[in-house]
Amino acid sequence: MFDRFPLSEFTMSFLSRPFLSRRLYCSAAAYTGSIIRNLPVVFCLLWSSSLFAAEPFRFAENNKKQLTLTEGLLPVLTYQFGTIEHENVPKTDKRRTAGCYIHPLHGINGEILTDNAPKDHYHHHGIFWTWPHVSTHEPDGKTTEYDLWTSNTELKQHFVRWIEKTVSEEKAVFAVENGWFIGKPEDGKKIMTEQVKVIVRRRQTEPDGFTSRAVDFELTWQPVDKPVTLRGSEGKSYGGFSIRFKPATAVPPDERPPITLTGKKGVNRITTPTGIAEKDLPETPLAWADYTSLFDDKKSGAAIFVPKNHPDYPPTWLTRYYGPLCVGYPGVKGKTFQPDEKLELRYRVWIHRSNVTLPQIENAYEQYNGK
Repeated sequence: MFDRFPLSEFTMSFLSRPFLSRRLYCSAAAYTGSIIRNLPVVFCLLWSSSLFAAEPFRFAENNKKQLTLTEGLLPVLTYQFGTIEHENVPKTDKRRTAGCYIHPLHGINGEILTDNAPKDHYHHHGIFWTWPHVSTHEPDGKTTEYDLWTSNTELKQHFVRWIEKTVSEEKAVFAVENGWFIGKPEDGKKIMTEQVKVIVRRRQTEPDGFTSRAVDFELTWQPVDKPVTLRGSEGKSYGGFSIRFKPATAVPPDERPPITLTGKKGVNRITTPTGIAEKDLPETPLAWADYTSLFDDKKSGAAIFVPKNHPDYPPTWLTRYYGPLCVGYPGVKGKTFQPDEKLELRYRVWIHRSNVTLPQIENAYEQYNGK
């Protein structure tokens, strides 16, 4: 019946809501008159005490390596907690395997926003948090440097244990403990304990129809038994919390958008507190940055918000029109952390549907800092 007499978008959205343990009985009558043939009347009988009391979030684990979160019928994100092998990366390249990152991150309509191990940068993985310069310091003064950013050394992140997985009507939360290991985890050469807590909030729709979602990150690191120095890339400052967005739909999958695709001339747009960026921004202090493009034929995007109590606020960033937004902390000068010292960083990824204006981003940013 519904194929012959298409229901409105609102009606289909209404009928497709998951009510979990509640049973929904619906019948529809579509009238074929010239005036009302596209105005179906839907009668719903509910075996339920409340229509909107259903839990919207669900977790599903796959292959003991991936945790996927959905809201209703739409995917939200997947956390790759296990070690994933990327078949597009040469077998001799140490970047062929990676874990402890989020991909895909989905937009409001389910479109995929992020890229994973792209040809131009195999070490970019959706939402990730790594550093190009990681140094350990021995009591005798010996210093050894590793590269966690490209994974071209023996240092890698590995999953250790789950801390939390909970869902409610308003949010979904998962938390893990990871370790930075030199070599295989079973060898026991862990130099850093990493804890990641992700809080995913329900989609919010404004009266004008603008829809967004907030995803909060609480990241904590503590050296195990010797001081560890973290430092960003010289002249660029990347090293820390980062997002790699995928190419715009209009661009062939095996190519990357050229830098000339600026916000005013192309499909990609990077917005900062000073407005639309006309070029890439290396080592630039920013409170936030937004990346908007055409993803799976849908105009959408996401911003990274840095809280005002962040160390060295505002930190320096690297933004590039081909896809990366990288918050650089502690930056190019670096900082050494002792075994009894924790590094705690907080960020929000704010996902939005369609284009977004500077006042809309500023308002969402102030709401984040006032929460």
